[in-house]
Order: sequence, then C-alpha cells, then structure tokens
Amino acid sequence: MGVAARLIRTLNDVTGSTSLVISHDVPECMAISDHVVLLATGGRIVAQGTPDELMNSTDPEVRQFVRGEPDGPVKFHYPAPTIAEDFGLGAGGSA
Repeated sequence: MGVAARLIRTLNDVTGSTSLVISHDVPECMAISDHVVLLATGGRIVAQGTPDELMNSTDPEVRQFVRGEPDGPVKFHYPAPTIAEDFGLGAGGSA
C-alpha cells in the first residue's frame, strides 16, 4: 500500500482534493491522513481526530486497534471452529 498511499497524499496536496481511504493498515493510514475516523461493528464511531490524537489516545478500544494489541475491550473468538465447520461441511468433508 505504500506507493498507493503516497500517491493519494501527493494528489490531495497538489489538487486540494479529499480522499476517503478505508483500511486496516494503521501505519500507512496514519502517515497520509489529516483526519481519521475509527469505526466499530455496526458503524459506531469509536474515535476521530488527527493521527497524533488517535495514536496517543488513552481510550482502551482505540489503543487496542491502533497498536494491534490482542487483548483489550474487543474480544476475539477462541477457539475458532474448524474450517469444515466454518464452511458448513459435515464430518466426511461434504455438505
């Protein structure tokens, strides 16, 4: 994403345009953004502000996402179902 991110930033600076980038690549987005909106499941706005504001946030949910922390308020589902269960396949490997 590095080349594309730099191109977006350069085009915005030169043309005065605004771009909307949707990504989970926190470092790249923070590097090219003037304003960041962090969304949660269901479209709930968790936080918004400058990249520095979000990176220095004391909110546990924001910190977990921007730092890529496995533990925090957002719980992960462990153990995960087997791939066969996930795809609705029976024990014999067929639906």
